Amino acid sequence: MSQNILLVEDDLLLRSVMAEAVSILGHAVTECASADQALTELEEMECCSLVITDVRMPGRLDGLHLSRTIWSRWPELPVIIMSANTTIPPGTLPSNAKFLTKPVHLSSLHEVIAELLAKERLANFRTDVYRGGLGGTHDHSSR
Repeated sequence: MSQNILLVEDDLLLRSVMAEAVSILGHAVTECASADQALTELEEMECCSLVITDVRMPGRLDGLHLSRTIWSRWPELPVIIMSANTTIPPGTLPSNAKFLTKPVHLSSLHEVIAELLAKERLANFRTDVYRGGLGGTHDHSSR
């Protein structure tokens, strides 16, 4: 199933290569050159299934600030954070986030995308079932 993925990378060549790698998986890719642009795009997008972001970028926000904003405003939205110069201590990211060290091998990127999108689909399925979706008629008013 095709998903909408937001790719945030200031290096044009790397952004183009990564966008192609994500497109090969059958996903639609929206490209942004800065975290500021990405935040605007997220506010206007109808649907986004995953964000892939670099850490160091020009502008008011960097990739870590973008990620924190996403986690506070859209907590279910998975995020892949990439950097060659930044490390993130294990256990500090939400369960729907992953950190990849640049240079990123495309096979690793594909694996992490598949893992996070599978988690997102499962979370959405559980939410739909709880709300009585998917043909269910559950009454949760007594809980």
